[in-house]
Order: sequence, then structure tokens, then C-alpha cells
Amino acid sequence: MKPALFILVFCAIGKLSFSADVETTVRRGLERLQRASVNWQSNEDCFSCHHHTLPMLASFEGAQAGLQLDSNWMQAQADAAHSYFEPLIEDMDMGSHVPGGAATVGYGLWALSLDQRVSDETTTAMVNYLLLIQGVARLRDNPPADLTKLNNGRWIASCRRAPMQASMVGDTVLALVGIERYATVEQQPRVALARTAAVRWLASAPLTSQQDRLWRLWGLQQLGGDEDAKALVQQAILNSQQSDGGWAESEERPSDALSTGQAVFMLCDSGIAPNDPAIARGRDFLLQTQHADGSWKFESHAEPVQPFFDNGDPHGKHQFISVAATAWATSALAQLMPTNE
Repeated sequence: MKPALFILVFCAIGKLSFSADVETTVRRGLERLQRASVNWQSNEDCFSCHHHTLPMLASFEGAQAGLQLDSNWMQAQADAAHSYFEPLIEDMDMGSHVPGGAATVGYGLWALSLDQRVSDETTTAMVNYLLLIQGVARLRDNPPADLTKLNNGRWIASCRRAPMQASMVGDTVLALVGIERYATVEQQPRVALARTAAVRWLASAPLTSQQDRLWRLWGLQQLGGDEDAKALVQQAILNSQQSDGGWAESEERPSDALSTGQAVFMLCDSGIAPNDPAIARGRDFLLQTQHADGSWKFESHAEPVQPFFDNGDPHGKHQFISVAATAWATSALAQLMPTNE
């Protein structure tokens, strides 16, 4: 009996220690993200998926896991997002270009939903914009798309910058989720046509990248979809796990925190158990790669579209995408805290 008792006690102590490690890591990540977001609002007046939406997601997931939510910070983030889109109401209602196109507006609606904002004139215009540009990157110089044609069911970000804007599957899922959450009663007939076209395109789109697979899985979970299709995508993501426990943006690149955090988050969100061996290995990769300042580093390899400025975040010229990596890693680990098991 004594050896068995020793083993049981040892396992219990180990689990307590592990749980504390995850919570400590999440808290450090949240502190870093909230500081980055406050700095962004001091330095920039534009909406940012990496400094607004994704830090809000991490904070939301932390609250779901039992951590105290800084409601004032969350409200300030949502206010900043709303303030960016509100002056664009007239332009969006005409389908005039919004920088980033469908991806920007999709991330914007997601940010507002994370603070549980209700539908208003701004969100209605954002939905209207997405309905107008379905099938084209920009409405300018293009007529509204014929939604009976297969490829016109998709949404397309107006620029491609890996990994955040690397997938039309991601663009389409984000747009459709935002539309579903914020469309008014008057918009519903158009939404029904848009959804039918989008679902048809998503079902046929080849999943050629990790971003395609991750966003397809999240879309099947958020919007409803065939369980067999979801299981196939889950397995494809699980099969792409690297030997170090992480996931990579592509087969040619090493494991990174953004891809790993996103994979763990979306796998768990879609029903993979937190104690699944693959999830445990991904968790350990994230625990081992967090920096002392609470961040995770992702090395940017996309062509810059704007002049660089220092927001005061870690990792120099890689800081913006590293904020996104930190947000995904923190969101993933928050799902693995004991209250979520």
C-alpha cells in the first residue's frame, strides 16, 4: 500500500503544480496583451485585429476560465473598434473600400461581439458592407457578384499577408460569423442568400494550408456543419503536429506559438478533450516557449504594407504579429485551465 500511496500523492502534487503553471502563464500573457493594447490606443487611431480583437479574445477566454475580467479595459477596446467603423457608415453602405476589406470588418464585428455589443447603425453598415462585397476584394470597378457562381460565395481580404490574412477560408468564415451575429431582421433575406453561397463555397474549397484547415474547423463549429466533415478537418490538424509538440504555419517552417495556440484553441473549441495527448503536447510547447515578459515571439515574414513604428511591445520589428501569437497562445492555455476541464 505504501508505494501506491506515494504514487497517488506524487500525482496529485504534480497536477496542482501544473495547474498553477498554466494559470501563471495565462496571467502573464494577459498582462502583456492588455499593456500592448493600451499602448496601441495611444499611438494609433486605426482598428487592429492583432491589438484589438485577439487580445479581447484572450481576455474573454481568461474570464471564462475563472479569471477576473477587466471590464473597463474590455469596454475601451470595443469602444475603440466601434469608433473606427462609425465614421465609415456611409461609405460601408455604398460598398466603398475599407482598408483590409472583409478581413478588417470581420475582425471588427468579432471584437464587438466579445464585449457583447448590441446591433446598431454601425454594425448594420458593417454587415451591409460584407453583403455588398461578397465574391470580390473591392466593389470598386466590379459589379456586385453573381452568387449563383461557386467562387462568388467567398469573401476576400483586400491584401494577403501571412499568417493573419493568408486564407480566403478564414476571410469567409470570419465574415459569415459576423453577419450571423449582427444582421438585422431587414437584412435576413440577403443574409440567407449569402450564407447559402458561402456554405457551398466552403464545402468545395480545397484546404491547402494550415490556416485554411484551422478556420474551416472553427467555421464548422461556430456556424454548424457536418460532424464527419468536422472530424476529418480535426484529424488533418492533429496529423500536422510537429515532433516538438507545436504546430507550424507550413511544412517548411518551424513550430511557432501563433500556429500552436490557434490549433490548440480551435481543436478544443471543436470538442477535442483538453487531456488529449496532442493537446497536452501543444500545451507543453506553449509553456516552454513563453518569454519572461509574458509574450511569445513570432518572426514576421510578410511584406510590410505600412511604415513600421514601435508600439513599445517586445520583439522589435516582429512585435505586431507577436502580439497576435501571444493572444492565440494565451487563449489556448486559458481553455486548459482547471475550470475548463
